[in-house]
Formats: sequence, structure tokens, C-alpha cells
Amino acid sequence: MARKPRQHVNPLSAAYLAPRAQPVERPPHLPPDAPCDVELGCAEGAFSFALATAHPDRLVVGLEIRSALVERNRMRARRLGLANLVFGYVNLQVDLHRVFEPASVDRFHLLFPDPWFKTRHGKRRVVSPYLLRTMATQLRPGGEVHVASDVFEVALEAMEAFEGPMGEALGFRSLSPRGPWTFVRENPYGVASRREEITRARGQRVWRVRYGWSPPGDDPP
Repeated sequence: MARKPRQHVNPLSAAYLAPRAQPVERPPHLPPDAPCDVELGCAEGAFSFALATAHPDRLVVGLEIRSALVERNRMRARRLGLANLVFGYVNLQVDLHRVFEPASVDRFHLLFPDPWFKTRHGKRRVVSPYLLRTMATQLRPGGEVHVASDVFEVALEAMEAFEGPMGEALGFRSLSPRGPWTFVRENPYGVASRREEITRARGQRVWRVRYGWSPPGDDPP
């Protein structure tokens, strides 16, 4: 019987600190300018599978720190014939910069990251200066970052990171219809992660933020 992957791992443990993520290889049937969506910390990949199925003209990439889940998702994608769906390993605090070329990603999706509530675990949280700088490098002009959580404090921290001085200096701007420093109420992507479906089935709120990116000093597209 296959061992069940661990539910959580410590991204700062010695086993994960050495950079080992590999560059994503684009499927040969997709043109270089095909839109690219990336799910960060994809777990079992429900969002990535649904997005790749709905948009066969897009490259969809699911990145995950648990290697067992990466391999399981790869096997499932092959079984389903989803040639536009790629999975790979990454530690979002260490080696995302190794995965994509500059200006090659259209959207990053960070969905329901582990909250790490304890103060002493704050350094393990996903949204970090390294992550913001790396995404700003890898996004195409007019690209987007999408963050969703069922934990208000986690979503608020993301909002503070992207709309604070560093996020603004890097070129991020709110895409909320209600203006800066507000949450996005609806899911505009047509597909949802398993965690989002469970959260909504319980009648609970999904806290969502969306940010566009343009090179600092440029007018937004």
C-alpha cells in the first residue's frame, strides 16, 4: 500500500533548504507565447487539473514541495492525457527562481497556504520578500497574482505584503473592483481548488486578493 504523503512539511528543515527545483520544460505542442498559469503549493492539484482541462491552449504548472504528490500528479496527468499540464518540485522560500525564465508567467495562484499560526512559525509562511521579488521577475507585464485563503489573517498578511511599500515598489497593484485594500468576493477563474469547494460547502468565507503586475514606472496595461 502506498504511503500517504505528509499533510505538512517544514520548508526550513535541512532536507528542503538545498535548492533543487528544476526549470519547467514547456510542452512542444504549445507555442512560446501560450498563456502560463502556475499554482504554487498545489497539493493534489485539483485546481491545476480543472484549469488545464478547461483551457487546453494554456500551459498550467503545479508546483509542490512534497515529492510524492508531484509524482502522483504527474502520473494522473499522463493518464488523463493532459499534455498542457506540468508538475514540479519547489520550495517557495528557496528555489522558485530556478523554475521559470524572466517574464514567462501570466498568473501565479497561491491557494489556501498553510497558516502557521504560532508566532515562532512566522518565518515559515509562504508570502515573503523573496517570493514577491521572484514573482515580479517571472511575471509578464500585465501578469497577475491570485491569493485565496479561508483564514482571514493569512489573506490580510498577503494584502499587506502586496499593497505595502515593497509590493508597490515592485510594481504590484490591486485588481479588486472595489479598489485597493479590499478583498475580491467572487472567483473569476471558473474552477476552484478542493479546499475552496469544501470551504464554500461549509458556508464559510473565502478571502481572496488579486494583483496585477507591471514594471515599476510603467503605466498598467
